[in-house]
Amino acid sequence: MAETANELQSINTAWQIAIQEILRMVIRDMYHGGGEASFRTHIKRIEEAAVDSIYTDLRLRGTDEWTEVLVKERASNFVTTLLTSFTYDRA
Repeated sequence: MAETANELQSINTAWQIAIQEILRMVIRDMYHGGGEASFRTHIKRIEEAAVDSIYTDLRLRGTDEWTEVLVKERASNFVTTLLTSFTYDRA
C-alpha cells in the first residue's frame, strides 16, 4: 500500500512541477515585453481573477459544503503561491 501511495505522490508532484513550468514560460513570454512593473501588474490581475473564479464559479458535485470550502481555499492558496513565485527575468 505504501508503494502505491508513494507512486501517486510522485505522479502528483511531477504533474505540479510540469504545470508550474509551463505556466512560468507562458506567462514570462506573454508579459515580459512591458517591463517589470507591467509584468507584476499582469501577475496580480491573473491571481485576482483566478481566485475570484475559484470562489464564484467552481462547483464541486458530490461533495459537502465543508469539502467544497476546503478545496476552494486550497486551490486559491495554490494560485497565489504559484503566481507569486514567478519573477521578472531581466536577462
